[in-house]
Amino acid sequence: MTNLQTLVIDNGSYNIKAGFNKGDESTPIKITNAITKTKDGLIHIGNEYQTHTNNYSGIQFRRPFEQGNLTSWETEKPIWDYTLDNVSENGKLVDPSDIHLLLTEQPFQLPQLSTNTDQIVFEEYGFSKYYRCIPPSLVPFSVDFANVNTDFCLIIDSGFQSTWIIPMIYQQIHWQGVRKLPVGGKLLNGLLREIISFRHYDMSEDPILINTIKESTCFMSQDFIKDLNNKKDLMCEFVLPDFKTTTTGFVKNETNSQNLPSDTQILKLYDERFTVPETFFHPEILFDNNGNTASNPIVNSAPFKNLPDLIVESIMSCPEITRPLLSANICLSGGSTNIGNFKSRLSNELRKELPTNWKVRVFDKQQDYKQEELSWYGGINLSEDENLLSDISISKKDYFEHGANWCQKQFGFKNV
Repeated sequence: MTNLQTLVIDNGSYNIKAGFNKGDESTPIKITNAITKTKDGLIHIGNEYQTHTNNYSGIQFRRPFEQGNLTSWETEKPIWDYTLDNVSENGKLVDPSDIHLLLTEQPFQLPQLSTNTDQIVFEEYGFSKYYRCIPPSLVPFSVDFANVNTDFCLIIDSGFQSTWIIPMIYQQIHWQGVRKLPVGGKLLNGLLREIISFRHYDMSEDPILINTIKESTCFMSQDFIKDLNNKKDLMCEFVLPDFKTTTTGFVKNETNSQNLPSDTQILKLYDERFTVPETFFHPEILFDNNGNTASNPIVNSAPFKNLPDLIVESIMSCPEITRPLLSANICLSGGSTNIGNFKSRLSNELRKELPTNWKVRVFDKQQDYKQEELSWYGGINLSEDENLLSDISISKKDYFEHGANWCQKQFGFKNV
């Protein structure tokens, strides 16, 4: 069993990061975790839409996730098949019976949904060995050990569906301190789409364009009121796609503005750039932009918890002696933490909330890994210790001997 290949799949709701452990040459491939349908009615799996169409307008995404839970294996299995075909080398088919699989799922996944995943892994694909965990639990294995104390680490994992706060003590999840903020890339995209469609152009059928605008123009304000008063100074021009010179659009600057056609459509963005990401710190912005809730007195008086509040709550629910250590080792992971100024804004907010004699340190860049790939590289580094990974994994023989509930008993979150 020592000659098994280790395959790490970070099964994110936006992208799947997958790849084999190849030592220092390990790199993940990214597969869009969706089945798409273009305007001309063609169906694409994974990344196929990127090469089969030049017009992304009107594209529809069907994702196997709902509220962060993997609910549709009818949608997910073709994407996994596509992923395994693409992760293979030299056109050689992947044989799951020779593979040790390390797979991620979201925290507090419903047990029945986790059991469905286990059945697919062993009964449909027939992987030889299998370890399932949540993505933030792998982050301590990919951080810079010279700066971060991995024995006491607080992971802020902000992805497409939501943001999770996970305290890790001696590489173990302290489940009593786990908190969730239902704000992620998907919600930010929806809010930006509504604002742009109301103020400028109807972009209700352009999800790829909205995501591109968010990633290339949005940033976290250091002083929200000040920036709101000076929003004209923060104006940004985004060149919309004409599907001749560009299919995705780009931010206009001195370099690329010389040869623009005379009929180029330009979208001018002002306070949208920092109002949308501000949702992490003021979730009530969501209700202010909804006609049904903006005038509702019950909603307006409700105490919504923001990201700093939940982080403080998470730290305070951990053993007292570990609290200052956790505040000094806060690690950011997930694609949504790539928003400009995220680290500095979060640090400033936490210093206001936590005791003044505590050190607050937030880390974002880790050993040149991308934020959204930290968990995948953590899985690769974990798999370097074959004995440890073998001890915590379940073999196909164990699964069929003990039954479907055996995986949940070994991998599931502990009741809190």
